[in-house]
Amino acid sequence: MTTLSLSASVTDTPPLTTAQLYAPASTPGNVGLCLSGGGTRACNAAMGQLRALANIQANGTSLLSQIRVLSTVSGGSWLGVPYQYMPSAGPTDPDYLGTYNSNQGALTVADLASLPNGNAGNPMTTIMFSLEGIAGTAILLYELFQTLQPNNPLPANMLWQTVMGLNILDSYNLFDMNVQAGGLPQDMFSATKASLQGIVNANGSLSSQTAYLFADQVGISRTQRPLHICNMGMFVSVPGVSLQLLVPVQANGLIAGVVGKPANATDANGLPVGGGGVQSFAYNSSFASQSGDVATVTQTRQWSLVDIMGTSSAAFAEKVKNLIAEWKSDKAKFLEWLAKEGQAILKWIEDHLPFELHAHAKAIVARGALSVESVADFNFPNPDDLVPQYPSWPVADGAANPNPNTYADGGSLENTGLASLLAYGDIGSAIVCVNSETAMVQGSAGISNGQGGWVSGTMVVVDDAVPPLFGYQPYDATLGYVPYSSGNVSPDNQLFGNNQVFASSEFAGFLIGLWEAAGSAAPATQPAILSQSLTVQGNAWFGVTAGSAPITIVWVYLNYASDWGALFDNNQPVQQIIDAELSAHQFPHYDTFSTQLSATQINLLAHLASWSLVTAEQNGGVFSSLFKS
Repeated sequence: MTTLSLSASVTDTPPLTTAQLYAPASTPGNVGLCLSGGGTRACNAAMGQLRALANIQANGTSLLSQIRVLSTVSGGSWLGVPYQYMPSAGPTDPDYLGTYNSNQGALTVADLASLPNGNAGNPMTTIMFSLEGIAGTAILLYELFQTLQPNNPLPANMLWQTVMGLNILDSYNLFDMNVQAGGLPQDMFSATKASLQGIVNANGSLSSQTAYLFADQVGISRTQRPLHICNMGMFVSVPGVSLQLLVPVQANGLIAGVVGKPANATDANGLPVGGGGVQSFAYNSSFASQSGDVATVTQTRQWSLVDIMGTSSAAFAEKVKNLIAEWKSDKAKFLEWLAKEGQAILKWIEDHLPFELHAHAKAIVARGALSVESVADFNFPNPDDLVPQYPSWPVADGAANPNPNTYADGGSLENTGLASLLAYGDIGSAIVCVNSETAMVQGSAGISNGQGGWVSGTMVVVDDAVPPLFGYQPYDATLGYVPYSSGNVSPDNQLFGNNQVFASSEFAGFLIGLWEAAGSAAPATQPAILSQSLTVQGNAWFGVTAGSAPITIVWVYLNYASDWGALFDNNQPVQQIIDAELSAHQFPHYDTFSTQLSATQINLLAHLASWSLVTAEQNGGVFSSLFKS
């Protein structure tokens, strides 16, 4: 591909407000919405939560249409990125998200077993969305482009992002693959027609570039979109810290970068990171010079939706890496997989690869399926090279950046998306959907009372992502919740040590309140939804400015509620399915790395999640009360 010299605007932060970037037409209350990570489970629970917010009304319209900012991580980004950038020819919102069923007890086995065309859950029902399927298609893609274009193959550090782009984004025509450039994306993204025109006016060579917009698709079946934050992490070095830490990287359609100013953190080029963002199309670039708020960069291709959605969920690349390493050392196992899933692989090729690649890809599958010797000829990627890497430079200190930076799943740093959301000082309240693998249960320990016991009501186990927001380490069965300020920090918890945005004194109230909301019993009877009034603390790592007044945080914690299960007491066929999922798979807390779920499992997740929000709203207006001017 040709390397282009381009101009890109930069935005210095903090402090940062949404109004600096993009303000939807009407967002009373300036409410933010966070969709946590957690793979397919999180994606489809979030689908139900958006479905509920589309159903709940205030100010004459749906709550979903009045959200000001949507912050997504990992599995939440699998839902959020297509939702934000859905083209006008794509599925309607009711098809993509489904519609709320107010009579859930009447659902049938057939209802649960089907998903509408265009629904967000469809890509995740196929065997090719299992970790084995993702690893296998990554190997086949690598071999395909090594064979077709040995001088310009698809880089190993783009395999994960590309496979996820093909599986999810391509389903909605949001991935424009450049076959002649080794399968890399040849598209970009922005907010509005006006913001895109500003980019093109400064860079005429981009006028023919495919560009996806999130703010120009409003219509009868397409509600107003908020500003979208897609969360990722980037590895940095900090003096005195033996392991590399992660700093938050966000892409919001207008700018991408590290918007905070993490102290003493330096990137792969020894540059101090943070301080703002560059226009998203130009994020993966080499710095040339800067004059005022305009930088000159060189770039071989623009940053794409494939890059942000894939990097946001890159924890799965580690699992895929391990599978590829296993198959690379034992080719017979890979051959066995090819033989077992041959028909599914061929269908995946026909459904997802550009037509001009079909014959080549099918020939590779046929050749590989012949014998162990034929598989031995495959170009297996080096598993360690699967980790995403991009050239990038800090806005606050732009300088030459010959070494690419290494990236990680946004959830490997902060899995709720809340800390990044709070970098925007004009957020008035937030709905935080924690779609966790960890069931909320009573624990053997809690918050120390300083007298050898535990603060009453705090012996509750919650997802690892939440305690660091209050300055506590994740739960330990022996030590309970230990403050980071104690200095006794487990090495496993160091990555989350810069995540605090609320006072530690408020954490006990969170644990007590969430447990009470769910019915103060195990198993929970009611949705675990808690409204808390909290004052935001400053956090330079994320670019968060301390608040002068409390804001409302509504925590939505994924949990099984027996009140929902009771809806099916007179519906034995569905009740039997639910009971089986509870016993066999800990429904709704499916394993994060169970990336393939059935339509029935996806529907159960979405129905339970949507019922939880609607029920909480009916019982006290917890959500609609946020949407007031």
